[in-house]
Amino acid sequence: MSFKNYFIPLSIVFTLFFTSCSKKDPNSFSISGKIRDLNTNYALLSKIENIQKKTTVFIDTLKINKRGRFNSVYLLEPGIYNLTFDKKTIQLAIDRGQNIEISGNTIDNISVKGSTDTQLLNDYEAFRIASLNRLVISVRNHIKELKKAGENESKIAELRELEVENYKKHLNELVTFVKDKMGTSIAVYATSSRWNGENLPFLQSLVSNFEKAHPDLEITQKLKNKLNLLQKTSVGGVIGNIEMQNKDGKIISLNTIKGKYTLVDFWASWCPPCRTESALLNDLYQLYKSKGFEIYGISLDSRRKNWINAIEKDKRTWTEVSTVEGFNTPVSTEYGITALPTNFLIDSAGKIIAVNIHGKHLKEKIESLFDE
Repeated sequence: MSFKNYFIPLSIVFTLFFTSCSKKDPNSFSISGKIRDLNTNYALLSKIENIQKKTTVFIDTLKINKRGRFNSVYLLEPGIYNLTFDKKTIQLAIDRGQNIEISGNTIDNISVKGSTDTQLLNDYEAFRIASLNRLVISVRNHIKELKKAGENESKIAELRELEVENYKKHLNELVTFVKDKMGTSIAVYATSSRWNGENLPFLQSLVSNFEKAHPDLEITQKLKNKLNLLQKTSVGGVIGNIEMQNKDGKIISLNTIKGKYTLVDFWASWCPPCRTESALLNDLYQLYKSKGFEIYGISLDSRRKNWINAIEKDKRTWTEVSTVEGFNTPVSTEYGITALPTNFLIDSAGKIIAVNIHGKHLKEKIESLFDE
């Protein structure tokens, strides 16, 4: 994904009551601290505007004195903020009335106090990394070892399928952490980029409770928007028409190629599980195309050459389209695609009948639809 920074007008900056704003104001928050060995005399404060796109809005430059001290007070909405010292960025989940204190001998060895929301965010990040390493990275490392040892492709294909299944387990573990630990903390917003439709009932309850606790915040509306997107892209939702160019520059409409059942497949040349799944898609396409099965492949590549080479090497003979914009592809944003591979199995009316089924589960589903 791309990272973008947007600067706010001076008229907005003037609404920020920095050090002149009283710490007793229940709507304000403060950031102060002392870090001894710093190679900079300032830090940059920015607010995460969109957690999925990782876009930020610049807020302020905090001056740091020769002793490494800094102190500023802000009258700003609660949200997720970044505080950047040179090349080191600290992420803060900040609610109203919090006085955040940052201390340490070096930028790589600091502690943050005064914000339960930031502590929850740090705990979540630590859990996320541990879960990802245990369930996903370990499988990827095993695959690397087998490749070095010259293991056959069938064993590696099995592990690629396991990697995809384990990533789904990883996402579910993250939602369980939110459910068990976070309540309606501001830190909830930082977790929303990894939500999926499998946990829709809980997420509906979570967003409802969050809105009751924080009815007037921008991030509340963003959580509601995320929930609406999940509802749209879950089983029972409808995939509307998609129009994109194929490798020859011809615009291909999803509506013109839709079969009795169509797999809308988001993939990329740099995604090993996607490439491995090409073989299964080939088998299914050859077996069921005559019975009404179609595939509409959408590549999230950012390099045209890599995309076309992958199509040819993997023999992806079905409809393949791309704008070659990576995760900035408009349809990727529209359908909330944050990881690959992602797919939607739809009927002839565009109604979603399955989401993110891969490997043997995809094979069994297609067989059940056509071999009745």
